[in-house]
Amino acid sequence: MGTATIAMIIAIGLAARWVITAIKGEGGGGGYELASRDAQIQRLREEMDGLHGEVRRLAEEQSFMVRLLSEGGARPAGELSAPERPDGHNPETT
Repeated sequence: MGTATIAMIIAIGLAARWVITAIKGEGGGGGYELASRDAQIQRLREEMDGLHGEVRRLAEEQSFMVRLLSEGGARPAGELSAPERPDGHNPETT
């Protein structure tokens, strides 16, 4: 895993720990405090879902880059072909 991925995982873990500690630390509050806490927990869940998606994307990018680097990155010029133009004219056939 890359450094950025590890840092995000640590940040997610610390945020979850902070939320759990805050919930356990506060005794029975009033109804307003409970609703406010529920809203905060929901917001944090949504943020953690977003971070999870970001970590997954970073991991996929990293594995793609590793695969490219392990293949050598460059292909011989004979294996590459010019893209076909929209008007149907292929530069390789002329």
